[in-house]
Amino acid sequence: MGHISSLEARNRSNKISCSIVGARGYAGLETSRLLLNHPHADLVYCFATRDFNLETYLSHPKAKLVRSFSDAEIFNHLTDVYFLATPAEVSLKLAPKLLTLGKKVIDLSGAFRLKKHDYQDWYGLQHDERELLDVANYGLVPWAGPHHSDKISLISNPGCYATAISMALIPLLKDGLIHSEGIVIDAKSGTSGAGKKASENLLFTEVEGECLPYKVGKHQHFPEILETIAHFTGKIINPHFSTSLLATRRGIIANIYAELKDGLELRDIEESFNRAYKDSDLVIHGPLKSHSQLLSLKRVVGTSKTHLSYEVSGKKVYLFSCIDNLMKGAAGQAIENFNRIYDYHTSTGLNHLEAII
Repeated sequence: MGHISSLEARNRSNKISCSIVGARGYAGLETSRLLLNHPHADLVYCFATRDFNLETYLSHPKAKLVRSFSDAEIFNHLTDVYFLATPAEVSLKLAPKLLTLGKKVIDLSGAFRLKKHDYQDWYGLQHDERELLDVANYGLVPWAGPHHSDKISLISNPGCYATAISMALIPLLKDGLIHSEGIVIDAKSGTSGAGKKASENLLFTEVEGECLPYKVGKHQHFPEILETIAHFTGKIINPHFSTSLLATRRGIIANIYAELKDGLELRDIEESFNRAYKDSDLVIHGPLKSHSQLLSLKRVVGTSKTHLSYEVSGKKVYLFSCIDNLMKGAAGQAIENFNRIYDYHTSTGLNHLEAII
């Protein structure tokens, strides 16, 4: 680790100390990048299963101050907050131990997202932390609301598909503008959504020029979407849901089709989104005809923004939601949840980010 000056030490002492577990993965690296630029966070440790040096991945001048250790050293190097960018089975083992030590945990995996559905069916693991499941705060921002550090210890960061889809559907279902039956969701993601682990179906020669469906009827974010909608709207949905792999590194676009209730029109859709997101500077929305730029993944990738657009034809509603799967779909929303815990504005450390065009 590089030498820390007395001035740097004083600056660090006024910040909230943070660690990232799973720092070599795409979501872990994005979280590192965001924490290094956050005015109230001090990224102290990064943990990974292999030798790791943050300086080799990020050019930020503070990267050299972050110490790296193997996962076996986590409990010998403690901080205030832990971001778990780990597989669900790893988070399931680490989170209870960290919480017992009085630490805050923001889990980017799916280990604590499902309250009602069977983890064996959707994640292939036996969940033996029922009590933590019940108390875990599902951190879909802004719908999760404000929380202070003495009120919350474990946040389950939502999945990328679930985030994109729920941000579009919650306002309209909550306001009773669309029917809950017959919803169709066609969502597509860049390859980084599958993580860094080598896989033949993610090779460039396999995905280039293609847009192939995967996990049809079996995607683990499907039950999460159902539970999220029910929790925030009180409505039960059972949509057609398909996911496809885009030949691009990052970004999600979800096309959602629903039926408008009698006597309503496009203006009602726009007013619903205005009410829902009037205080959310990371959400941009508008009718498709006048906001076609919101369909562009290039305009949202690299930011933690959600771009929502919509059109109405008769009683047919067309919704489009675009996010960066590594930002609003993972690391960016994890930072929003960090801000919620410590009562900072949810966009702190995020609203300066420009799209990667």
